[in-house]
Amino acid sequence: MLEQFYPYAVIGLCLSIVWVFFQLYKQRSTLLPSLSFWAASLTYAITVFMTDFSFYHKLLLMLPRDLVVFVMVFLLANNLKNTRAFFLAAVGIGLAGYLIYSRFVPEAWQKVFGPSQESIPAAQLPSELARNGELLLDLKVNTQPEALVVLLQNYQVSLKRAFPDLKYPDLTDLDEYYTLDVPDAQIKNLAKIITAIQASGLTDVVEYNEVIRLSLPVPSPSRPAPPPIDYGLDDPNLAQLWGFEKMQMADYFQYLRQEEISPKKRAKIAILDTGVEGRHEDLKDNYVSTRSQYDQDKQSHGTHCAGIAAAVSNNGRGGASLALNPGFLQVTSIKVLSDFGWGTQQDIINGMIEAADQGADVISMSLGGPSRDNAQKAYEAAIRYANRAGAVVVVAAGNDNRNAKNYVPAACEGVIVVAALSPDLKKASFSNFISDLGMGIAAPGQDILSTIPGNKYAAYSGTSMATPYVAGLVGVLKALRSDLNTAQVYALLKDTGLDTPDS
Repeated sequence: MLEQFYPYAVIGLCLSIVWVFFQLYKQRSTLLPSLSFWAASLTYAITVFMTDFSFYHKLLLMLPRDLVVFVMVFLLANNLKNTRAFFLAAVGIGLAGYLIYSRFVPEAWQKVFGPSQESIPAAQLPSELARNGELLLDLKVNTQPEALVVLLQNYQVSLKRAFPDLKYPDLTDLDEYYTLDVPDAQIKNLAKIITAIQASGLTDVVEYNEVIRLSLPVPSPSRPAPPPIDYGLDDPNLAQLWGFEKMQMADYFQYLRQEEISPKKRAKIAILDTGVEGRHEDLKDNYVSTRSQYDQDKQSHGTHCAGIAAAVSNNGRGGASLALNPGFLQVTSIKVLSDFGWGTQQDIINGMIEAADQGADVISMSLGGPSRDNAQKAYEAAIRYANRAGAVVVVAAGNDNRNAKNYVPAACEGVIVVAALSPDLKKASFSNFISDLGMGIAAPGQDILSTIPGNKYAAYSGTSMATPYVAGLVGVLKALRSDLNTAQVYALLKDTGLDTPDS
């Protein structure tokens, strides 16, 4: 929610530290600088607390990194306060802080130099790679994995097939992918290992097996309910679903009834997330279990997404979805994120494979993040596998107010990418933008009321919430025309969608 303000909170706190020492150097009153320091500290604390990152991301990454920065600024300001270089140091701290924390430096570096498969840098944050299998390798045809193990014997690596449960291996080259596990003691040699693999000619692709961390939703403040609209349904929370009004759902339901439109099949939507509480009162009649261990959700994120996509309409409980009756949609869960809200690229791809093999018509992924790899061959192979099995893949654009082309799986070929809209139909302030992607669309994603565990309901914000709205609509289309492919579905969405101010 406050990711765009976080860099300024860090820089403001740094500059307030500098101001305190400046006043000490000039032998002036430090009352005002001290007040600014405490105000900046409070602002920083609130901003960190309210950002849409997981608790563990804040605790293990953001806070230690920022603490090091604050200590360095303190020491620098203290040591330079009696020198003529003090003013230049203050300016330098502010400028360097802005460039680094706004990600201008890393993005400019990537734009100018462009990381290539031949020059992948060593992992700066090993904790952001899978601990058991840091790399994904696509071995060349007829290459034996033992050849790589022998090549890298000095590093004590091990190889394991990455995607062993393919139902239709003839439809993909994912069966040629392996994870390479580097012992903790050898992580410092990761760049050398990558260079050796690429020079060997034994692989087609070398990619990081990155960790995706869920941007946990923040409960939204209550907002006045819009005037009641007659949707012809008896669900009690309809008045709070502002997206229904903007998407002209009353006309949609009326059209289905008047034209007596009935589905040709019950389309299946697979929610790839933290799990789904399938026994929820407003989900259970539309929910089908894939595995029992997927039918619980300690984060609430997956359950919230499932309710947006396929809540039971006209059952006198909660809200509703685009499924006028149970004949249109069923929803299932594929748990790819842990109870702590994170998962690896390998986990997510295995989830896509499982969803496709289970006959999903739509794969909805309200997840993703920035990537250090400029190629995403494994993701794109999984997308093609799902497409060949008849599934349309819908993914979230991301919540950093940046270009989604730098996020995965949003930037991958073959997916429909969803940005979030606020109630005024402008791009939500947190939403990444999708103008540079081939198949982008937007949907309501701010203050969205839906199901959470315990037969409860809550309003969350994020492109995570916009994505299942689109997945639900795609599910209805597939229920009417099961042969529709991704390109045809996107053409329908684009041609019939409403132009918005930020289009």
